[in-house]
Amino acid sequence: MLAGSALAVPTPQTRKEPPDCVEGDYALAQHQSDLAIAQFQKCIAENPPSAEALSNLGVAFAQKGDFDHAIQAYTQALALDSNDANIFLNLGLAYLKSKHVKEAAREFARSLMIKPGNPKALELLALCHYQMDQFELAAYEAKLVHDALPDEASGTLLYGLACLHLGLYKQAATLIYSAVSTNKSAEGFKALGEALLGVKAYRNALEAFLQAEKTDPNLPGIHSDLGISYAGLAQTEQATAEFKKQLALDPDDFNANYYLGRLDRLAGNDADAQRFLAKANQLRPGDSSVAYEYAVLAMQAGDYAKAASLLEGILQKVPGYLDARVLLAQAYFRLHRTQDGKRESALVNAMKREAQAQVDAEGQEVKKAAEQARSLADKHH
Repeated sequence: MLAGSALAVPTPQTRKEPPDCVEGDYALAQHQSDLAIAQFQKCIAENPPSAEALSNLGVAFAQKGDFDHAIQAYTQALALDSNDANIFLNLGLAYLKSKHVKEAAREFARSLMIKPGNPKALELLALCHYQMDQFELAAYEAKLVHDALPDEASGTLLYGLACLHLGLYKQAATLIYSAVSTNKSAEGFKALGEALLGVKAYRNALEAFLQAEKTDPNLPGIHSDLGISYAGLAQTEQATAEFKKQLALDPDDFNANYYLGRLDRLAGNDADAQRFLAKANQLRPGDSSVAYEYAVLAMQAGDYAKAASLLEGILQKVPGYLDARVLLAQAYFRLHRTQDGKRESALVNAMKREAQAQVDAEGQEVKKAAEQARSLADKHH
């Protein structure tokens, strides 16, 4: 479970409390939120307000799920004491749980300025950056948490998820496997499968996705993940069935539309391929994978100039798209652009050599990650 579920903790009292605040503290400890709120409000009304009482009133509101009033109480507490890292932390949690992620990140950063290196605040800040799609920052901060608390599953999982979004699949697979070994969640198995897809370990990815589905049959996107695994294993009937299941649940699922378009194109069903690809292109305009499929269809139709234009656009955005370079070389030769074709062919051969060298260098590590995933799934059965 990620750090966003962490509970706020009361601020310790530093002076003799009025009786109503004492009663509020006791009620708060017993999770009697309404009674705690009433006692703290009475205490604050009848005595000079203190940062401690206001902070604990905020905790009581947060405990009840009333984050707007919690934020108000924490803000008032900070007006009296702006050097309490714990109040900033709790204020950040209230913002995070009320979906104000940018504001939450600001408060966690302020907490860390007062108490540098606090793993809880650092993990929460990493979670905010992850939710804001700032994956480089999230990975950096989550790594600090992982280094400080290597046995804590939540920080390790967050680090792995950030690596997954950065395309660091091998590293992500190792981290997510470690986290899922401790906390066998459906989301964890799904993330592990996606990391294994990244290193083309399709069979092991399939096993992870099947485990995720078993743990939570209603997990969003699981049928697309299963379909991608089956497609990677050339089990096209199973892949098609999973993608259609996904579209029955969510007609706007990009992966299901894209892969059904690709499978129909490979099967020669160009009309169906065009229909699914058009939907995928509508969902993600300009997506390179969809553009590649259109380029293949253009080549098959003999429109080499259109194919070359599409492929050139793809490679401007994704220079390492090997299949696009292979097809562009063919298009250039068809257009009698011999020098351009030779240049692309030379690049393709160099990229293949480099890719093979990387596979050879990392092969054992990838194999180990895949074997770990299979072992984990076997233990969970």
